[in-house]
Amino acid sequence: MKKITKQLIALSLIISFVSLNAQTKNIAFIGQSPTYNDNIPAAADGFTYDDDRAAATWFMEDFVPANTNINGSYFSFQDIAEGEDLSSFDALWIQNDGATWPSRLEEWPRATSEGGGERHCIITEVGFQWNGGDANCISLEDSFISNIRSFYEAGGNLFLGNFAAKGVEVFGVFEGLNNPWEYRPNQTFGETTSISDSWAVDNPWGSLYHGETNDPVVNDFVLGAQDAGCNNGIYIEFLTPGTGKKNRTCQYNLDFGRINDDANTKYGGAATLAQKQSEFESVLNAEILLTNCSGNEIQAARFNPRTAGHGTIIINGSGAYDWHADGSPENFNDNVKLFTKNALLSLVNSTLSTKTKNASEISFGPNPVQSLLKIKYKGEINTTVYNMLGEKVIESFSKSIDFENIITGIYIIKVRDLNSQETNTFKVVKR
Repeated sequence: MKKITKQLIALSLIISFVSLNAQTKNIAFIGQSPTYNDNIPAAADGFTYDDDRAAATWFMEDFVPANTNINGSYFSFQDIAEGEDLSSFDALWIQNDGATWPSRLEEWPRATSEGGGERHCIITEVGFQWNGGDANCISLEDSFISNIRSFYEAGGNLFLGNFAAKGVEVFGVFEGLNNPWEYRPNQTFGETTSISDSWAVDNPWGSLYHGETNDPVVNDFVLGAQDAGCNNGIYIEFLTPGTGKKNRTCQYNLDFGRINDDANTKYGGAATLAQKQSEFESVLNAEILLTNCSGNEIQAARFNPRTAGHGTIIINGSGAYDWHADGSPENFNDNVKLFTKNALLSLVNSTLSTKTKNASEISFGPNPVQSLLKIKYKGEINTTVYNMLGEKVIESFSKSIDFENIITGIYIIKVRDLNSQETNTFKVVKR
């Protein structure tokens, strides 16, 4: 974590030096491991954290470099609990797929207790700790919740992935409602390893989209027609055939729970599905984004502020919101990445791309790069590459930059037009 922090400080200096666009937004990924690419192999119950590591790696190495006006950071749950300053961030992506049985994540970020009374700890950097929920762990839980809630109540926006969606209540989204804990996602289930049965492996998995077709969360999706057989939702495939699916789910089920009960009371004991959905959206000031075909399972939603000045929260706890599965084909979850990208950019009110503001004039790729980075531009240019310490590592007048012998990491590239002296800056990842 300390290494990441030093890099971010250096990056902020570089950004000032090369005069990046004033509209730069700051997003932090919050996960369990000490660093974004750590798999926590010593977790006490033997499970690995491949999903959360894959999500964090995509965020730090793909999403951030590809969006030139986004600064990305990584912090652990423990960093936040121990007082990491979040005041400079526009949005947080809090990700938790748990690496343990869903029943142990019912109270996330607090731990649940086993039948024998064992209280686990699920928030420290060492991973799942059997019966580790002592006074120190409880103090960390309290501090983590308090700091995220303060961020949200100050107007900060949150994207909650997988079982982190359980945090909507303790983060203050339902403040003022009677028994607010009853409005958390009320259904969790799933496996810890990929399902090998053909019904899971051989078929694509997806969800039904129910928002507006011009909503930024579906930018760049190829949307089909509404499906009358699935409550007029629009099907989106999130996991391809051949994917080892675990079906780890944290969602709202409208067949039971507080929303169901209140809707039934309001409508004489037999509320329709449409009435239950309306109850969900009106009471919680929410928008339903993704459901199952039947429409009774709300898998992703946007919670708009119920109190002036608070932030906006998007959750996705769908069983098809999966970041890693052993043996899956390449690009098995491209639409998971696209939904996440859109959700994050919508939360910072940004529509950025890998190109400069004048996209018709200059572009570059590939990013991430392993050897040769090519710059496409009509005019003559001078290119300077800086590392995370602000040190110049390459200067060239060529439109092909050789990264072959450059160590892996994130770099800032400054491109200057030799005629107009106009400059543009980019971030690129060397793999």
